[in-house]
Amino acid sequence: MEIIVSRSRIAGALPHYIYRALVPAKGIAVERCAIAGTVSAPGVAGRIACIRIAPLIAPERYLAMHPVERTALAPRVGAVGRRIEWLIIRAFFPEMTAQSLPIVFQLDHDPGDACIWADADDLTGVFDRVEHEFASLTAIDFGLRQGDSLRAA
Repeated sequence: MEIIVSRSRIAGALPHYIYRALVPAKGIAVERCAIAGTVSAPGVAGRIACIRIAPLIAPERYLAMHPVERTALAPRVGAVGRRIEWLIIRAFFPEMTAQSLPIVFQLDHDPGDACIWADADDLTGVFDRVEHEFASLTAIDFGLRQGDSLRAA
């Protein structure tokens, strides 16, 4: 599975950045995309339609639930999704030193925008398999392959 890992600078005086790990929507089940919705990748990645990590990892039963039922499981899926996204981002952008993925991150230097296309194991529906290992998860657990199969944008 391809993952787009990006760092995008926010305009302003200080070097504030948004870090994201997204999966191109092409190849993801239409039903999953319909429930999760798609977002555009950052400009540096080409603004293609993508899906966020949390809805991607949601179990199949989550997709079949009524919206009210989903609200009970959504916080757990979101927390695991943010953890996976943070692990992936830290694997490629070590300057991301926050202990969890912030909305905006301030750096003391200005490295500029960057985007990496990486290969990883298929993350679709992995929530049930990885939730119990939340605290000990690493990027390697998701088959993240550094060095090979990388493309910079």
